[in-house]
Amino acid sequence: MKQYEEYSVEDFVQDENFRDWVQGQSQQETFWLSFPQKYPGRAEEMKQAEKIIRAVNVPSELLSEREIRAEVQAFLLRSAESPAEPTQKLPTSPVFGFPLNTRWAMIAAVLTAVLGVSWYFWPTLATQTATSLLAEKTQSGLVQTDNSTQQPLRILLSDSTEVVLSPNSSLNYPMQFSDTARVVFLRGEASFSVTHRGLPFLVHSEDMITRVLGTKFVVRAYHKDRKFTVQVLSGKVSVYRAGVGKGVNSKEANGLILTANQAAIFEKDKQHLTKTLVANPTVVSKLSAEVESRYEEVALPVILHDLERSYGIAIQFDEQSLHPCKVTATLGDESLYQKLDMLCKTVAASYQIVDGQIIISGKGCP
Repeated sequence: MKQYEEYSVEDFVQDENFRDWVQGQSQQETFWLSFPQKYPGRAEEMKQAEKIIRAVNVPSELLSEREIRAEVQAFLLRSAESPAEPTQKLPTSPVFGFPLNTRWAMIAAVLTAVLGVSWYFWPTLATQTATSLLAEKTQSGLVQTDNSTQQPLRILLSDSTEVVLSPNSSLNYPMQFSDTARVVFLRGEASFSVTHRGLPFLVHSEDMITRVLGTKFVVRAYHKDRKFTVQVLSGKVSVYRAGVGKGVNSKEANGLILTANQAAIFEKDKQHLTKTLVANPTVVSKLSAEVESRYEEVALPVILHDLERSYGIAIQFDEQSLHPCKVTATLGDESLYQKLDMLCKTVAASYQIVDGQIIISGKGCP
């Protein structure tokens, strides 16, 4: 049995299943995603090994042999001229900063050279609707990760933000974010778990921009699709059209504000944004005593307020007309919409989704 609690960077790199997972081909996705929580003492080694594996998988045809030789020589020359730390007893990777034995010192030299070359000369994202910001960033050196597999691909950004890139999608991002904003460029679909760092995190998807500080959300923006979508799992995001604002730090209200279980739909042809709800809202805030599953002759507004707090979705209704309606019901694992269907049928009411809210209409009870 593998002693994961003692895993070194070298152990991760040599682990075939870990390498497959980094490249989106592992059958143990859940195990590796939960590894940092299960073995927190190995999280840093795991992160370093992931960077190494991604580095050695850079397509060699991106550069000519002449360019590679020139960059490697220049990199090694710069490394040789840099003074070593007096307290270090072992060779240290100039990129990752971990101790190396003699064997791994040679590997690190090659890897750091590859890193320095590949991240600087990474190809631009080919799209006719790319913004000028994308062109500028690509020229200064963006990392591009393409998921050509049939499995989700996990990417860990420099600020510890986690991105799960869907098949047939690509993400362009800097090796290190700037001090003013964190900007990435998505083509396709990805879910983001953004680390809260006080700096805005912006996802450019052609003509749509999603801006957050720290939250979980999913962006679907395949070029062939007529509509792009943003679904918020937790926290709050703003979605707006590219070019509407006045820059990264613009405070102008030029888009939609979305909270948990809300979604935005961007129609490319009309350049129009609308707000709605996600297809399957999930519970985001349980009540202190848990949401009751069994209601005995309870006023309908009480149940609706419970649902409102549990799902974080505003439910609008006429409190006065619905308060006399007493309901006996058991609410279990049904979806939010199934629960609403059941409740509305008991009082001859109906509901609709308007601007990311639920509107309940009915005559009420005498």
